[in-house]
Amino acid sequence: MPTGYVLGVNIGFHDSSAALLRDGALCALIEEERLSRRKHAVGQPPAAAVAACLAHEGIGPQDLDAVAIGWDFRSLPLGRNKRFSPEGLRAMLFPDAEGLTMPPVRWIPHHVAHAASAYYSAGVPDAAVLVIDGAGESQATSIGSALDGEISILREWPVTQSLGFFYNAAAEWAGLGYWGTGKLMGLAAYGRPGPGMPLRVDQGGYELLHDEAAKKVGVRNSAAGPLLAYYPMVAEAVKPAFARVFPFAEREGEEPIAYADFAASVQQALEEAVLELAAELRRRVDSPVLTLSGGVAMNCTMVGRLVRSGLYDSIYVPPVPTDAGVSLGAALVVAREGERFEPTLIDHAYWGQDVTPACTDAAVAEAGLFAKRLELPELAAFVAGRIAAGDVVAWARGRGEIGQRALGTRSILADPRDRRNLERLNVIKGREMWRPVAPSILAEHAGTLIEGPLMDPSRFMLAAAPVRREAWTSVPAVTHVDGSARPQTVHRATNPAYWALIEQFRQATGVPAVVNTSFNLAGEPIVNSAADAVSTFLRGKELDLLVLGESVVVRSEGDLP
Repeated sequence: MPTGYVLGVNIGFHDSSAALLRDGALCALIEEERLSRRKHAVGQPPAAAVAACLAHEGIGPQDLDAVAIGWDFRSLPLGRNKRFSPEGLRAMLFPDAEGLTMPPVRWIPHHVAHAASAYYSAGVPDAAVLVIDGAGESQATSIGSALDGEISILREWPVTQSLGFFYNAAAEWAGLGYWGTGKLMGLAAYGRPGPGMPLRVDQGGYELLHDEAAKKVGVRNSAAGPLLAYYPMVAEAVKPAFARVFPFAEREGEEPIAYADFAASVQQALEEAVLELAAELRRRVDSPVLTLSGGVAMNCTMVGRLVRSGLYDSIYVPPVPTDAGVSLGAALVVAREGERFEPTLIDHAYWGQDVTPACTDAAVAEAGLFAKRLELPELAAFVAGRIAAGDVVAWARGRGEIGQRALGTRSILADPRDRRNLERLNVIKGREMWRPVAPSILAEHAGTLIEGPLMDPSRFMLAAAPVRREAWTSVPAVTHVDGSARPQTVHRATNPAYWALIEQFRQATGVPAVVNTSFNLAGEPIVNSAADAVSTFLRGKELDLLVLGESVVVRSEGDLP
């Protein structure tokens, strides 16, 4: 039975990651893209992430009791690849440890790992379990129960019925790219939904309707089995239906706003399907708690609708519901078999690498910038004053967030009272002008800006919610065209420095929120190290100020506090 350290990894085709547990408690979770600086780490094994997790605890691979993999390739032709032999895995995960005898390796089914990442992190004894993504080994949607620590899958939908692939195909159809699902969600707010989507709700679930001609094409042969073969097939199967919805053709050079009605139709179809899945779970599983994971859980508009549906008293989405999170889930499944299992209640996302003073000083000196170290009260008051005066501030302090949302340790911040800051931030980041930015709100004051219930997903900026009508003019920079926002509730106990900054801003302006978008430029992952932060600050010339660890960093010595 594994005890002590369990290493979990995602060695799938994208979003590779590593998570290290001790007796089930999370020590570190690091995404490979943050280190390689290649967004989504497509095709990259998590060797650097593994090394960083081990270094965090000061241990080596020989100290591991088990390695848990968030996929089970053994039933697929892919599993026969020599990369997945013990020596192949050793070379993939521990390339500098030649001669190492691999710790025991456990292959965890992909959707079980997704489910575990949410359930064991939610701090509840029982829950209904919903997993929705592009593809697992042979499934794309799973519903199940988690009772007294045991996860049971009750029903699965095959990869040919993938809601993730449906949404990906729609993003490509709208000219936003395979990774443009978040853009499609933002665009949907500008449109009016209509009929015609190849996705319909049926009792207890949904059906993705395939074009008859596409059905005859069948699945293409691939060593990876359904993992790679099904996406092009699903995409081709739904495109004829897309062609029957305005604007009738795949977007090439047109303005994307012309596809707003299409995006709204896709979004509505997804939401209705997921609501029916959640309702079916409520009928089957006697628990008022829903845990949600898989890449589709990143659709915050859909999650917000689930929250407001009243189906569940509590909804929990982990901060990393994507494939990067199966490293955590797989490790939790294996760690639970040990003599001690004390999983961490994940109520914050700060499990990455830290910004240390030594690294800060070196990065600032090498770049020829100027820095001054401040105690937190002075730092928070100074930065809040600069934001209130109109500056755009890059903020990199503490351990980095896990997941795709910046949550106040690798963020770009601005004043939500000025609508022009939306355009300024989109220019800095090289984003489309119609894409929204989000507010970070003091948890105890969230009700003054947001209407309706806010559950755990708001801790991780994973659920959209209506902005109070009377607050639209107070925070126009973060109020989307449909009157919604994607709030992050900031809690003093989990990020006291970020909370102090926003509290100082509230005292100065009366508004308990700041604009928060991720600290990165177009096409890049969120910054990780002090060197990443300095490099991005130098290239993002419209950024006025950088907070790096405990230091204020500026371009001109005269701008120091």
